[in-house]
Amino acid sequence: MEPLMTLYIIALMYRNTKAHCTELADCFDDVSHDQFTRLLQKPRPWQKLLWRLVGQAEVLRGGYLILDDTVLDKFGAGIFGVHWVYCSRLQKVVRGLNLVVLLWTDGKRRLPIGIKLWRKSGKSKVEVAAQLLRRARWLGVQPQAVLMDSWYAANQLLKQIASYGWHFITRLKKNRKFKDRLLKQHWPHRFGHATGKLGCGLEVVIVKDGNRYLATNDLSLSVQEVKRQYGKRQQIEEFFKVMRDQLRWQQCSARSEAAQLSHLHLCVLAYCILEAEAVKQGTTIYKLRRWLYRQEVPLQSPLFQPFSRAA
Repeated sequence: MEPLMTLYIIALMYRNTKAHCTELADCFDDVSHDQFTRLLQKPRPWQKLLWRLVGQAEVLRGGYLILDDTVLDKFGAGIFGVHWVYCSRLQKVVRGLNLVVLLWTDGKRRLPIGIKLWRKSGKSKVEVAAQLLRRARWLGVQPQAVLMDSWYAANQLLKQIASYGWHFITRLKKNRKFKDRLLKQHWPHRFGHATGKLGCGLEVVIVKDGNRYLATNDLSLSVQEVKRQYGKRQQIEEFFKVMRDQLRWQQCSARSEAAQLSHLHLCVLAYCILEAEAVKQGTTIYKLRRWLYRQEVPLQSPLFQPFSRAA
């Protein structure tokens, strides 16, 4: 890993200043904000770097892949990728960046396999998600299941996942076709389950849980297992919260595409390093960060040691 890249990540981990080049550079005596600016402006193969540093030694078989997107609200004029988009977290339309994220988890660790910036003028979110899934398969990931909310339960993605020999557990909208009828027409009560074919031809188990309709192509799962495994989708919401609150994912004010992607991926690398240490100590990222605040900002950190060989 490049020395400046390491210093940028250390500043993100050890201090809670705004994630601007000037304030991050102020954490060190001999680093200028221009150096960090040039660091961000240089394009890099971030997906390959992320996998090499934190993925290939950890993620192979088992665990779950979780597919979701998030909005990073930004208000600066001229920032690449910023547009008006609906934010489900804030329940309103905001100006921001919309990121599609594929995360691997075993219930304890959370490792991002890839992130992509979605733009209104480009491919749909479903197409972007399909790219992330193709890359995960190419990398050799063999998940126990892919977890998604109803936004990503498109026929295209469900068939793609099934074609890989993978299982999915997803939430469906009540107007989806199941056994040639709408889901909402099948169960008059709050709970129920059945096996049959969706409109796209895939055979699934449908579980009605209150107002939710859950579907999986793993026909061996019990109703309780479908609910339990789908509950692990919450892991990606926890990841988003840490990235926004602790690592200032949304605060880069640079305008170029290269700079925005660099900041996003450097924050993800900082997260992976923090989580590896938190799991090792049996603590949380929040407690670990409170301890780091009380330390002097180092030029080298022992937290990087598990990743030095891959780097």
